[in-house]
Amino acid sequence: MAERSYLSIGQVVNFLRGAYPDLSNSKIRFLEDEGLITPHRTPKGYRQYSKEDVDRLEVILHLQKTRYMPLNVIKQKLDNATDLSTLAFEVGLLSDLPVKSEPIETQQKLHPIEDVPGQLGVEISFLRALADNDLIRIIRSPQNRELIDGRDFEIIRLCSELNRFHIEPRNLRQYVSAANRESAMFEQVLIGMLGMDDSDDERDKKLERAFDKLHDLTEGVHTALLKNRVFESLNAIVEDADLDSVDEQISRAEAAKQQEGAAPAPKPRASRSSVKRRPRA
Repeated sequence: MAERSYLSIGQVVNFLRGAYPDLSNSKIRFLEDEGLITPHRTPKGYRQYSKEDVDRLEVILHLQKTRYMPLNVIKQKLDNATDLSTLAFEVGLLSDLPVKSEPIETQQKLHPIEDVPGQLGVEISFLRALADNDLIRIIRSPQNRELIDGRDFEIIRLCSELNRFHIEPRNLRQYVSAANRESAMFEQVLIGMLGMDDSDDERDKKLERAFDKLHDLTEGVHTALLKNRVFESLNAIVEDADLDSVDEQISRAEAAKQQEGAAPAPKPRASRSSVKRRPRA
């Protein structure tokens, strides 16, 4: 089965139309005529768009849609950018567009590998790299067709976004190992939380709620630990001078408490019942 590293103009339109409904073949050709994108051409003259071409096109469309920039200004910004991913982040593209979720009918299907580039805007070589690093599986049919599970589409999209920050599939193997370890812990907890008397539908809903709760808690721990480690490495946490200041504050507070403890205790006031009243004359 031949590798496809490029998308056709129609596939590019289908891939980006969700975020840019007015996008058309003619608009992409116009941007090419204006010198903003330069797709690869086949010997027969057909346009073929690489992932870099699609990323560049997405930056152009985003700047037009959100910043109303004229094309000459956009072209200058692109020409001056040293890194397209950094530019995309700076203009808010990577943070503004959420990762698309897949409908249930897509998740519950097996998709021929040659159809996935048109669906997700990734290259087949990228899918193979994900499979080589155990992030997804490529399933072989009895007729030796290569199939991708629709449930892996979310992973593919997330890894594709990370790739824009130059984080490659091989850099993500640590998360595969972590998922393998955590899955055993989750299974033990969830088995104890699930009752056996529920119907299949109720059990599935209970399982979904319990998993989401466990995931939110463990993900919170993971995020907090990761943030602390990164900020510590970048020297963005409390410095030695701050620690000295904290020590001084604690010492002053302790000294104040000791002084309060050493002061003589005030004489107790007589209660109303202990006061002796003079007899009336």
